Amino acid sequence: MKFDLVVANPAGNITVFVLPPAPAAKRIRLSIALLADPALRAEQVAFVIPPHSAGGRRRYWRLEMMGGEFCGNAARSFGLLVAQETGLLGQHRVMIESSGADSPLPVQVDTEAGRAEAEIPGPRSINTLEFEGRTLPVCEFDGITHVIAEDLEPARETFFAIKTLYENAPARNSALRLDAFGVMFYNRKSGFMSPLVYVYATESLVFESSCGSGSAALASYKSRELADGEKRYEIRQPGGVIETRVVKRGGAIISAAIGGPVEMRRLASYTFTSALW
Repeated sequence: MKFDLVVANPAGNITVFVLPPAPAAKRIRLSIALLADPALRAEQVAFVIPPHSAGGRRRYWRLEMMGGEFCGNAARSFGLLVAQETGLLGQHRVMIESSGADSPLPVQVDTEAGRAEAEIPGPRSINTLEFEGRTLPVCEFDGITHVIAEDLEPARETFFAIKTLYENAPARNSALRLDAFGVMFYNRKSGFMSPLVYVYATESLVFESSCGSGSAALASYKSRELADGEKRYEIRQPGGVIETRVVKRGGAIISAAIGGPVEMRRLASYTFTSALW
């Protein structure tokens, strides 16, 4: 089986975009096979759906993540991909649709500089979780939830303990879809974040090189003392730096943005070598 792929590298968070046609019924199996291919070094997989006319209206290009979750790095990379696919040059504002997002998202792209910044809604809620005598912030977005684990050593055992605790927490917002769950291990002294993210549909747990929505979650938490205005944070991670921006009005987070460089390369007629396919 052959597909055309685009491999995006936003701060090391390698995202493989599968260009159409890719049957919806085979997306999970296809994603597992791509994640298993060592040549790609993929941390996540996304599927490209071109716009079409429906009811006389033109829809935006749509991004479907491998587990139906939301991913900030994939969203901003996708905006740059759409600009390239439609022949845009220079700086533009591109609107996209994405799984895990209720409404279209704006992505500011610069095709010449290879940069993209996606603006996303702020967290639906920011709660806390008691874990081994610590109070951990919990940022709940549509499609993905992140726990900020300050000054805890990154470990799978700790991740699963926090995940189980959250899934059974009475304060959990059960109205929100939980397609993916992340623990952002953040060292306050060094300012360094190590993201660990689980996607339910593919049952995949990845120490990501960077996490866009996790960066937005940490920036949202760090902005807690800001009542009004805009605050920018650079979140250092294993794969590089993600630039974040939080806008607040009356103490409430109106929007968050994640941006930075994105490297793109195309693989025409990629042939699967994984036995999982």
